[in-house]
Amino acid sequence: MQRFFISIVSLVFLISCAENSKDISAEQKIVSQATTPTPAPSPEPSSTSEPSPTAELPDPESEETLPESSENVGTLGCASSGHSEPRREEMLEGHELWLGRLTGSSLEEGYKLLEGGSVPDGLIFNGKVHLWWVSAADHTIHHGVINDDQLEDLGPISIDGEIFSGMVDPDIVQFDDGSLGLTVLDGFDRSGPPGPICHLRSTDGQNFVTYGSILEKEDRFDPSLVVFEDQWWLAVGIPSEEDSVTEIYSGIDGQNFTYQSQVEGAVPDLSHFEGKFQLLTCSKSGMRSYSSSNGRDWNLDQVIPFRGCDPARITGSDFFAYKIEQGGGNEMPPPIPDGDRSE
Repeated sequence: MQRFFISIVSLVFLISCAENSKDISAEQKIVSQATTPTPAPSPEPSSTSEPSPTAELPDPESEETLPESSENVGTLGCASSGHSEPRREEMLEGHELWLGRLTGSSLEEGYKLLEGGSVPDGLIFNGKVHLWWVSAADHTIHHGVINDDQLEDLGPISIDGEIFSGMVDPDIVQFDDGSLGLTVLDGFDRSGPPGPICHLRSTDGQNFVTYGSILEKEDRFDPSLVVFEDQWWLAVGIPSEEDSVTEIYSGIDGQNFTYQSQVEGAVPDLSHFEGKFQLLTCSKSGMRSYSSSNGRDWNLDQVIPFRGCDPARITGSDFFAYKIEQGGGNEMPPPIPDGDRSE
């Protein structure tokens, strides 16, 4: 009996110890869960995380960097073709740039600025006469400034960060915000008709960006632009052996140009001063001077004997830039469109 009682007591003691062990384990588990800190969000992505191939993002730098290809070169300016590397143009070596004065019907021929330059235009910029022209040295548009009666050639202009041949017939204007606008014939270095008429913008006269195409008509040369009361007026020449003419168009902000009028003579220079439009053109009989109050109806005021061509009033002055071809001047016929054009 005593042995049985001892056995019973021992069994009870073992059961009690087992229950206490379970309770302690449960308490330890609860305490462990309560005291284990929750990991804080990392400010950096996990280094062990691998993105899925389908979710891989492109390198932003690769999106912004244009590949170097012939297709991107074609996007310079307004023409998809007709640009080339700078090259010497022998046909322009006999052209001379001159600076004179034109007051009413009085023309002072002035003096020669340089040889090997053609189709000039200019304006007063920062108090000095600035000129733009096509150089025989590399067949690009050059920019220069006159100091002490000497033309300082500042070199070829850049367009969209590049220097290339294929833009000719520069015409310069200044806008109310002080920026400069250069209108050119683009796509010149290709067989067939060049074009379009392209407008560029700059703040310093040396580095230009493309503003856009403003006239896409074949066989229109020597653009000349004037902006008056927010209206853009554009004159373009159509050279011919017999009846060279100039067409006048108008548009808003360089867009939607519509035909307005036509006068005799080509290689126009359009301006607006003294309350009316003024237009100069080249013809075999001399330089024709027109005026208009509305840009549509033109009066021939006079024909000025002139041994040069490519007339260009220097906006803001009575200076007058022009081109002389050695051996002829205005006795030479204006350029005729063909498959291999030159100014």
